[in-house]
Amino acid sequence: MPKLSRNQLIIVSIGGLVVLFLILVFLGVIPGLRPATQTKLKAALEFWGTYDQRNAYQNVIDQFQALNSGIRINYRQFDPNTYENELINALAASKGPDIFMIHNTWLPKHYDKISPLPSEKLNFSAYTNQLFPEVVAKDFTANNLIYAFPLSVDTLTLVYNKDILNQSGIALTPATWAEFQNIIPALRIVDKTGKISRAAAAIGGSDKSINRATDLLSLLMLQNGVQMVDSDFTRANFSQTVTGGASPGLNALNFYTNFTNPVNSNYTWNDSLHYSLDAFAEGFTAIIFNYAYQLSYIKTKNPFLNFGIAPMPQIDSFNPVNYANYWGYAVSNKSSYSNLAWDFILLLTTNQANAENYLGQTQKPPALRALIQKYINDSALGVFAKQALTAKSWPQIDNNQIETIFSNMIESVINGRQTAKAALNQAEAQITQLIKQ
Repeated sequence: MPKLSRNQLIIVSIGGLVVLFLILVFLGVIPGLRPATQTKLKAALEFWGTYDQRNAYQNVIDQFQALNSGIRINYRQFDPNTYENELINALAASKGPDIFMIHNTWLPKHYDKISPLPSEKLNFSAYTNQLFPEVVAKDFTANNLIYAFPLSVDTLTLVYNKDILNQSGIALTPATWAEFQNIIPALRIVDKTGKISRAAAAIGGSDKSINRATDLLSLLMLQNGVQMVDSDFTRANFSQTVTGGASPGLNALNFYTNFTNPVNSNYTWNDSLHYSLDAFAEGFTAIIFNYAYQLSYIKTKNPFLNFGIAPMPQIDSFNPVNYANYWGYAVSNKSSYSNLAWDFILLLTTNQANAENYLGQTQKPPALRALIQKYINDSALGVFAKQALTAKSWPQIDNNQIETIFSNMIESVINGRQTAKAALNQAEAQITQLIKQ
C-alpha cells in the first residue's frame, strides 16, 4: 500500500472527523445540534372576541400553551356590530369557537349554546360570594350553574367638562338627581329663540341622539325600585303599580323625558341635537352619562378636552344603584375540548396577576373583587371599580330588540305621539311578547 503524503493524511483525518461528528449528531449524542423535534399538536382551541386585540390575551395564551403541551389557542377578533350574528350562524353550523364572549344581557337567549362550568372546577359559592360582585352572579348563573366569567365590569358614570363646570361656578358634581336638576340652569345656554346653544347634559332623548339612552332609562327605573320582569321570567313588569297606586316605572319615564320638554324647567336636550358623544367632545354639552369603554373615543375626538369622571347621581345616595355593562367568557356546548376551554378561562379570569395584566393592556375597570379593592381609589378606574359593587342589570330576552323598543318608547313620548303611560304599557307588552315567543 503506497504511503500517504502529509497533506493526504490531513484530508483523510478531517473527513473521518466529519463522518464521526455526523454519526454522533444522528445518534443524539450531541443533542443540542440535532434539529429539535416539533411538539405534536393535540388540540387547537378557537377563541372568539370583540373589542380586544390578541395582545390583550397573549400573556395568558403563552402561559396556557406552556402548561399544556400540544395545545394551541387561536384568538379571532370580530366587529362588535356583526359578532353576535356570526357567532350564532357558526355555532348552528357546528363551525363555531370553543371559547366565546357573551354580553351580560345575553344569557336568557344564549344559555342553550353554552356548556356550564363543571362543578368540580370551582365552588359555586366562591363565584357568587368571593370572586365577583353580585351583578355577575345574577347575570351569568342560573339553577346553580355558572355560564360565564368576566374580566371587567363597566358601569354608567357621569362624565363632565371640567372647564364648563368651573366657569359656571359649580365646585362639586351632583351626588343626587335633585342636585343634578339644580345645576341645569347654570350649565344650560338657550338663545332668544329658545334654541339650545349649550346643553347642560345629554339626557331625555332617544338612541337617535344619545349614546346608551336606553341604559340610562333602565338605570332610572332600577333606582326607582322597578322590578323589570317578573320573578319567573314570563313577562315584563315595569309598568306595574305599587302600594298607593304609584307607578315607579312611569315616574322614571316621566323624569327622563322631562329633560326634552321645552316648557319644563329641566329642559336641556332634544333629539335634533348633535349625537351626545360628539357633542360632549366638541364642548357643546357639559355632561354625558357613559361607560369607561367610550372614554377613548372622546380622547381621540378631542385630545385637549379637560374632562373628569364622577359617580352616577342617585335617588338615594345612601343606597346607591348603578348600571352594569360588560362581557364574559363562555364555552360552547359543541366544543370537543370543553374542559381545556374552561381551564383557559379560569386561568384568564380568576388569576389575579393575569386579570390585572389584562386591565393594564386595555385600561378597563376590574371585575375581581380583589382588584376592585385594589383599584377603588385609583384616579382613572376608581369610580368604575366602586360602582361595580352596587351595580345592577336586568334579564333581557333580546337586548337589541329591547333597546329598539325602549328607544321608540322614549321617542313617542317626546314627540307627543303617545302619553308616557300609553308608551310604557305598549313597550311592556312588546317585551312580554318577546319573552313568550
